[in-house]
Amino acid sequence: MHKWRPNAVTILIAAYAVLLCAVLPLTPLWLDEIQQLAPGRESWPALIEWIQTNPGGVPLPYVEQRGFIALLGHSVFVARLPAALCSIAGAVVFALLCARLGIRKRAWATALFLILPLQFRYALEARGYSQGLLCALLSLWLFLRARDRGTAASAALWGASVVVGLYSQPLTILPVMGELLWLIGQHDVPSRTKRVILGATLVGVLAFVPWCVAERHTQARFSSMSHYFFSWRQITPLTFLHELSGGGYLCTVALLFAAGAGMVSRSALRHRQLLLAIALGGLAGPIAMDALANYFFAARQLLFAAPALVLCAAAGTQSLRARAGQAALLAFLGAAAFRDYRLATLPKDGFGAQARVLAQLPADTCVAVAPPGQATYYLYLRPELRTKICGEPAGEPHVVAVMSPYSTAAERSQLTGMLERSHHRTALLESGSGEILEYEKR
Repeated sequence: MHKWRPNAVTILIAAYAVLLCAVLPLTPLWLDEIQQLAPGRESWPALIEWIQTNPGGVPLPYVEQRGFIALLGHSVFVARLPAALCSIAGAVVFALLCARLGIRKRAWATALFLILPLQFRYALEARGYSQGLLCALLSLWLFLRARDRGTAASAALWGASVVVGLYSQPLTILPVMGELLWLIGQHDVPSRTKRVILGATLVGVLAFVPWCVAERHTQARFSSMSHYFFSWRQITPLTFLHELSGGGYLCTVALLFAAGAGMVSRSALRHRQLLLAIALGGLAGPIAMDALANYFFAARQLLFAAPALVLCAAAGTQSLRARAGQAALLAFLGAAAFRDYRLATLPKDGFGAQARVLAQLPADTCVAVAPPGQATYYLYLRPELRTKICGEPAGEPHVVAVMSPYSTAAERSQLTGMLERSHHRTALLESGSGEILEYEKR
């Protein structure tokens, strides 16, 4: 009887899962995570409406997080657990893609994917990008399967993955477009196979249209898009190079060098043109969409080009001369590991530290936040602060003024100026990107 033994890929993914679960709760939730999680305590209609006010907001990540928290209770670990599980599952699908694309050293390729800082960051954040990346990987695997089999059933599975991807993160449509463009140009694929795959894609996209229409209507009603703008200064060449890998210039340069070698190699990688189409779509697509929608560019939008780049880089390290390949690999691994350590251990902002200080204040303390709307974030982290948040602090004898890490200079000056007309400052309780100031009435 054959005895199953774990191979290198299985051991690697298992070790990654253990590491990921160990570091999930090390840092407090930060602004973007709080904004994702806080509406989950609202009613279902209120939650859906809030999701639709956000550009590109889709329901599946919120529904998934709400289910985990309802089942396991609220904690930093539970809030981030769905993203971590999606990252682990994504590693499994990535390893399957390595086998299908002819990459010999699958364990090394999978390790490069897992250590990539842009991937690792969203494995650690209570947001939907890791789920979207899993959908993009699964869609690519199902696309290759449908392309080889040409059956209606395989195309239907591909179309279903497109729908799930769109409802997880709309930017997953960018690698899908690259895959379709590659398919259309393939002369060895039967016309019937092309038709069933294109038809399944069309059905999947049409299933997303009702959500888009409802979202546009909600955004128009609340004028939510008026808060954003696009500028080409947001995406200078140096910014792009620094942010592409999530690990800085050295990490990106090493990744692109190895990926370029993989692209030109004829023997180390199958379907090079497919991966090139996916990478170009994942890199240029977000910038074009931001410019058209007048929405700001963020590095997280490049995440869906990462699998294609890493697959090419893994093939490139095999095809390069020994010293060049080793140098590129060591440079990438060193820069990525350093960045991953910082991502896992350093807080991204001061909300968590500030909330801890506020929770320790005496019960009769009046807490005033600049601007007042950001009190919601502290209440999410520490619900017991609800009795301390004050709307009109001028008449209170003991006031603590909280300037969040995201308060503008004008918002800070407005609050402190109002308080200093009737109070005098007695202490600085917290400083840094945000401040907590203590006031006593004169």
